[in-house]
Amino acid sequence: MQPLIDIANQVHALEKKAQKEGHSGSGYLRPIQRIRQALAELGITFHNPEGERYTETRTDVEASVAGESMDNLTITQVIKPIVSQNGQIVQAGIVIVESV
Repeated sequence: MQPLIDIANQVHALEKKAQKEGHSGSGYLRPIQRIRQALAELGITFHNPEGERYTETRTDVEASVAGESMDNLTITQVIKPIVSQNGQIVQAGIVIVESV
């Protein structure tokens, strides 16, 4: 199982890098989508929760808070995505949250 989680983490990193560098064309991201599909066929899915609201009751992520305020927290950076196997979380996301 761990090798599949590692693959999901690497695909997530590639997606982030492609977006950061502006490679949103289908030619560059198409192989990444094919890997995502192959993982899904094995029951492995992953989710990037960037931009989502964060509350302390959330159990699908482990968060580090940037800044001093604890009000209106939003996930601003995703180090590792939330990885699930057949709908069950096998890796909590590692995220950074900030007050917005």
